[in-house]
Amino acid sequence: MSALNTISPSTIDLIRSYTRLGLTSFGGPIAHIGYYRTAFIEQTRWMNDDAFAERLALCQALPGPTSSQMAFACAWHMSGRLPIALLCLALFLTPSMLFLLALGLFFVAAASGGLGAGIVPAFMGHLSDWIVPLVIAVITHATFGMAQTLSVGVGRRLTTLLAFAIVLALPLWELGSLQVFAQLAPIVLGAIMGLLFLRSSTSPATVAAKAGAEAKLSREYDNTGLPPKFALITMSFLAFFGLLAAALLIILLDLGPARLQLMAGFYEAGSLVFGGGHVVLPLLNDVLVEPGLVPESAFRTGYGFAQAVPGPVFAVAAFLGGQFGGVQGIILGLLGTAAIFLPGVLLVMAVVPLSARFSRNHVYRAALAGVNAAVVGLLGATALLLFVQLWTPGMLILHSESPLPQVGAALLGLFLLSVLRLSPLLLIALTLAAALITTLL
Repeated sequence: MSALNTISPSTIDLIRSYTRLGLTSFGGPIAHIGYYRTAFIEQTRWMNDDAFAERLALCQALPGPTSSQMAFACAWHMSGRLPIALLCLALFLTPSMLFLLALGLFFVAAASGGLGAGIVPAFMGHLSDWIVPLVIAVITHATFGMAQTLSVGVGRRLTTLLAFAIVLALPLWELGSLQVFAQLAPIVLGAIMGLLFLRSSTSPATVAAKAGAEAKLSREYDNTGLPPKFALITMSFLAFFGLLAAALLIILLDLGPARLQLMAGFYEAGSLVFGGGHVVLPLLNDVLVEPGLVPESAFRTGYGFAQAVPGPVFAVAAFLGGQFGGVQGIILGLLGTAAIFLPGVLLVMAVVPLSARFSRNHVYRAALAGVNAAVVGLLGATALLLFVQLWTPGMLILHSESPLPQVGAALLGLFLLSVLRLSPLLLIALTLAAALITTLL
């Protein structure tokens, strides 16, 4: 799909799309990428694969919740207005925040009555099992689609295959704490391959859009009603690092009341964690559970709930803030959600305009073409690793006696999406039905 065929959505279109995504984006950050591509490229042609993959690569390389940063970056690109992008992100986050805040308040109120024996956690547990095949189907379908435009030609295909191999090999390497940063390896590889082999070529979408690219970039980043982009970049970086320094001081020196330390812990987690919500678990445990700000039982329960509701796992901050109970819990849940997502938003506001500034440079374009091809390999390898882990008892499937139903569901989901071209909403409905049935049996 070329950029000349893209359509500019109205604000109402974006509001509807992001509201629907917030209510239906089950499966965590990897699945969210597939939902975005279906919503913004396949169904509407609001974006092309080049622009989509560029933003995905940037968000992968930045600390913070990747899928939420991607949602924000895509909304900014499609609308060309920063306030609309912020509104779209809020619409995407609101359902998961409200779900988890309500569950957090419920957990506090029902703790004395033994919440662990109720139907709610049982349903959430089975839902987390059935979400795995949904993720595999959605991200595999997205990978096939992106490969048709971003992995064309010998150089790009070789880059895709090398990135694919690197991601598959990562679990075999004993990197300790550096394992988190190893996800940048395929991105770096793609940039190197692009510089070596793709400097004399550009993607079809880039060639087709060359004439109108500068006008698009100007509309995207200058007509926002905010300071010029240099000032925006500077302000975003200063805000990010200034708030991070304040958060670290509060945590390290044990300053202020528990509520302030809770907010500082959320901001630190959103600032220093690369990747999806599963990576944030150890850091949140260190800054919230060990100091006694949040009970460990509530922390584990909230994290389990966060994986079973639509939206980003980082919205677990709403559940944890709700542990203070009552009106205070509601306020802390809302503020905690803002604190954990704010650093990722600030980084996108700083880095995406920089990327746009360099995008007219042919060296940068060559590196970006390689990175885009590597992203295809990264997503494909992630889907394959999930499928392999699906067979391992106790790794991904915790509440079913056998993983065979989930394996069959993953293959069926891929068939429904790729062959019959059905909407992911049908898969979500089937996932919820399967979780309910297995809970009641």
